[in-house]
Amino acid sequence: YNAKHDRLMQIVLREADRLSSLASNFLLFAKPPTGKVEPIELEKAIAETVELFEKSTKKNRDITVTKNLVSGIWVKMDAAHLRQVLWNLFLNAAEAIDGSGHIDVKLYPLKNRFACIEISDNGCGMTKETLQSIFDPFFTTKQGGTGLGLSIVHSIIESYNSWLEVDSKINEGTIFTLKFKLINPPT
Repeated sequence: YNAKHDRLMQIVLREADRLSSLASNFLLFAKPPTGKVEPIELEKAIAETVELFEKSTKKNRDITVTKNLVSGIWVKMDAAHLRQVLWNLFLNAAEAIDGSGHIDVKLYPLKNRFACIEISDNGCGMTKETLQSIFDPFFTTKQGGTGLGLSIVHSIIESYNSWLEVDSKINEGTIFTLKFKLINPPT
């Protein structure tokens, strides 16, 4: 009886955790909380997130991350929002790669005081039909996925009057392009 009871309790707790995570993800999608909006140097923030991501995925994936980042590019947003956006896009890229592969991260300035972050992978790519739905809440092609990761990314980016574009080819990979308004470096 005890072993059966323990197993049932583990299932209940696991599902409660999953539902709690789903609920908080949904709230984040519905209305990203306004956090502490502050100047952020993108090069540093991206490098830190890549480092954490590499540590968390090293054990079970053979993925190389390359960085090509221009320094001195500043934006104004909540650091937690930026981390959430980058993390979800890195995770998406990693999950598209079967076996070994690579993720490339680029940061560079654009005209008219904008900056661009490009995150590309050499994963499985997406069909045109999938591309049309990837930002819809609860749309997913992954077993056990919630379909909220990219919806949250899109929702956060829009809340900062920024842009997110995606280009993908089946069996070649995907490129997510983020465009942010630049600010002057804080003095």
